[in-house]
Amino acid sequence: MSEQKPLQLKDSYDYLIIGADAAGNSAVGQIRRNDKQGTIGVLEKGNIIAYGACGLPYAISGQVKSFEKLVHFTPEGFGAKTGAEILTGHEALSVNTKDHSVLVRALSSGTQKQVSYKKLMVGTGAEPIRLPFIDYTSPRVFELKSVPDGQAIQNFISQHQPKRAAIIGSGYIGMESAETFREMGLDVDIYEALDRPVPRMPLLISEGITPLLEKHGITFFANAKVTSVQTDSTGIDITTDQGTKRYDMLLSAIGVRPATKFLEGSDITLDRGAVVVDRYGKTSAPDVWSGGDCAVVYHKILDKNIYLPLGHTANKQGRIAGINMSGGSLPLPGVVGTVIFKFFEGAFAHTGLSLDEARAAGYDATTSLAQRPSKAGYYPGSGKARMQLISDQKDGRLLGATLVGPLDSFGMIDAAAVMVYQGMNVDEIAWFDFAYAPPFAPVWNALISAAGKSE
Repeated sequence: MSEQKPLQLKDSYDYLIIGADAAGNSAVGQIRRNDKQGTIGVLEKGNIIAYGACGLPYAISGQVKSFEKLVHFTPEGFGAKTGAEILTGHEALSVNTKDHSVLVRALSSGTQKQVSYKKLMVGTGAEPIRLPFIDYTSPRVFELKSVPDGQAIQNFISQHQPKRAAIIGSGYIGMESAETFREMGLDVDIYEALDRPVPRMPLLISEGITPLLEKHGITFFANAKVTSVQTDSTGIDITTDQGTKRYDMLLSAIGVRPATKFLEGSDITLDRGAVVVDRYGKTSAPDVWSGGDCAVVYHKILDKNIYLPLGHTANKQGRIAGINMSGGSLPLPGVVGTVIFKFFEGAFAHTGLSLDEARAAGYDATTSLAQRPSKAGYYPGSGKARMQLISDQKDGRLLGATLVGPLDSFGMIDAAAVMVYQGMNVDEIAWFDFAYAPPFAPVWNALISAAGKSE
């Protein structure tokens, strides 16, 4: 992960990309495929591009042997592969869509330059939400969004050997980091302002996580809104209405928001900070596209745009934008919000709508639940897998599915995602022809069993 020798920023580019990660780099690949001659400039504030952020907790623990393994391309390598200029250390300050230009600052020198474009792609991703009373410059306070963030956490644990870690927030990053810290020998407390772990996912997932928290000795504080964080040279004091506790380190994992402040005041339409795009990746401004964690995405079941920052979605949106920027006309069919994460020995996943989301969208929704072995019950290593299905009582259409089970049961959520995406009926699913052999699955798995219970 060596630093790139600075490139000379040109006055203009045929294609200018802001952000050199999932969405932006996917766009570059498609542009170059369709336009062999066009000039491509890619602006990136940092020095590292194209990395697997989802692997950061596992690199911290050493399960992934080095942070370098998370990096798919160096700037030099990606530039050589695509014929694009990867301009690391360059930040977009503002966009003027009327004269097709971007104000760019070179971070090494502080100098600014107006750069023209024929077509622009905004792929700046998301940034962590911060609490105003936390000193994020403290060497004991961490976030986990980038490779340097992960390296800082790993270095602190290695050098200072902390005993107690606090985590504010119990989303994916909070839960995966809690597992990592616990496996590295730290005592871990999680603070969540709402009433359960992973509160924005279906209740079944929270119910599956709770016994694992207890089993692995992680203390979870529900309804615990942090009101004060005080740091000093020896530790951190965290205060809620339940009292004050002292820790050696803190991970702030409250959530993310679109990194689009530089677009405020432009005529690019934003929705609560997220760039509004159509299914072709086009924004409200002429010759400007966007995608990834900075933008909304079309949800197939809800039939509207939502904000859903996910890595695989960012790659798809970037590819769509790149195709259409370079002469294509391909719409994104839509997403159904399929997510999965690991917490110790459990797989926790969801696709489509939750019961509350389905009812809020106007569906006469109901649920069905089944628990079945993940393999044949007599086969060694079989665990219990639970599937909850959400369907429309009017026509039996599958609207969503939630999985809680052992790691080897994860494939059922992909099958359910296809069914939700295709609008299949639970009566069909109940007789679906899944594979069976004792080492892999029971005759009646939890997905088809839950479908058979739907009314």
